[in-house]
Amino acid sequence: MRKVYEEYGENDTDIMALFAESLMMLAPWNLWTKPPDIKPAIKETEEIVATLEKGLNIDPVHPGLAHFYIHAIEHSPTPEKALLTSDLLRNRYPDQGHLLHMPSHIYIWVGQYKEAIDANKAAIASDKAYKANQEAEIEMYDLYRMHTYHFAVWASMFDGQYTTAMEYAREVEKQLGVDVVTSTLNGVSFGPIWLEAFGSLPWHVLVRFGKWQEIINRPMDKDKDIYAGTTAVAYYARAIAFAVLGKAKEADAERTNFYTALKNKALKNRVLFNNVMHNPVRKNGILDVAEAVLNGEVEYHKGNFDEAFKWLHMAVERDINLIYDEPRGWMTPARHVLGALLLEHKEAAKAEEVYREDLKQYKNNLWSLLGLYQSLKEQKKNEKEAEEVLCLFKKASARCDNSVNFGASCLCATKLCN
Repeated sequence: MRKVYEEYGENDTDIMALFAESLMMLAPWNLWTKPPDIKPAIKETEEIVATLEKGLNIDPVHPGLAHFYIHAIEHSPTPEKALLTSDLLRNRYPDQGHLLHMPSHIYIWVGQYKEAIDANKAAIASDKAYKANQEAEIEMYDLYRMHTYHFAVWASMFDGQYTTAMEYAREVEKQLGVDVVTSTLNGVSFGPIWLEAFGSLPWHVLVRFGKWQEIINRPMDKDKDIYAGTTAVAYYARAIAFAVLGKAKEADAERTNFYTALKNKALKNRVLFNNVMHNPVRKNGILDVAEAVLNGEVEYHKGNFDEAFKWLHMAVERDINLIYDEPRGWMTPARHVLGALLLEHKEAAKAEEVYREDLKQYKNNLWSLLGLYQSLKEQKKNEKEAEEVLCLFKKASARCDNSVNFGASCLCATKLCN
C-alpha cells in the first residue's frame, strides 16, 4: 500500500485513508503506550497521524479519514486534536450509525460526557432503522450495534444518568435471546464469543448506582452455559450487594458462586470487544478485575481492611492494564471504589492521590471530582482548590438522576452516602 500511496496518493484522499489504515493494522489498538506516560508505541504512529491530517486538510469530512483519525488520536496524549473532526462528523452521515457514534470516542476523553451520550443516541436510532430493513437475522454489524449501546451505557454511567444507562442496558439484554447468543456466522461461533458478554451491562449499571436491593431481587439467566460471562458478572454484583448490606454469609456464598462461574468451560474464548472475559493464567481479563473488586469489597465490609485494600490496589492495576478499548473493558474505574473506601476509612490523603490520578484519565468526571473535594475537605487542605473542585462537581453533576444519592465515588461507601 505504501507503493500505491507514494505513486498515486499525493492528492487522493481515498488512497491516503487506505494507506493510513494499512499502517494502523500493523498494531491495532496499540498505536500509543499506556498512561501515564503516553507516547507512540510503534514507529509508524506519527506517520499515520500526519497522513490523516494531510488528507483532512483537503476533505475535512471524508468518512474514512475522519473515522481513522479519531481512532488514531483517541488514545494519544492530545485527543482534543480530533474535536473539530468529531464535531464535523457528528451529523454528516445520518444513515451511517457507526460514523454517528465515532465522535464519542473523542468526547469521552475530553470530559464531554453529554456529547458522548448524544452521539450514541443518534447512532442507535440510525442503527434501528438500518436493522429494520435487513433480512439477515445475524450479521457482523450486530457487534458494532452492541458496541454503540455499550458506549451509550458507559457514557451515561460517567454522567450520573442512571435512567438512561439502564434503558440502553435493558435494550441490549432484550436483543440477546438464546437464538442470538448461540448464533454462528460463516461457521464461527459468533454469538457466544462476541455478543453474550454484552448481556452483563445491567448488572454493571446497578452496581455503579448502588442499587443493592435491586441486584438481589433481579433474576439471573437460567442457562449458565449459554450466558457464561453474564452469569459470572451477576454473581460479582450479588456478592457486592450482600456485602454492602452487611450480609457477610450471603456475600461469601455469592463469592463462591463467582469462582465456580470462572471455572465454567463455556467461558473460554469469550470476549467483550478487545478484552477477554477471563484469563486464569495471566489474570488480565474483565472478570479478573471483577475478582479483585469483589474480594476487596467483601473483605472491607467484614472489617478486614488490610486484605481489602490489597485486593483493591490489585483491582486498579488489573483495570488500568486491560487492553485499550472504548468503552473500557471495566466500566466503573476501580479507582472509584478504592478512593471511596480509603476516604471512608479516614485515609483522605491516599484517597486524594487516587482521585487525582483518575481525573488525569477521565477528565472532569463527577465521581472523582466529588471524591477529590471530599478528600481535600477532610484534610482541611487548600480550601480555595476545594471550592473550585466543588464548583466543577456541581457543573458535572447537573444532569444526574435525582433518584440517586451521589454521596461518594462508589456508593458502596455507605457511611459517606448517609
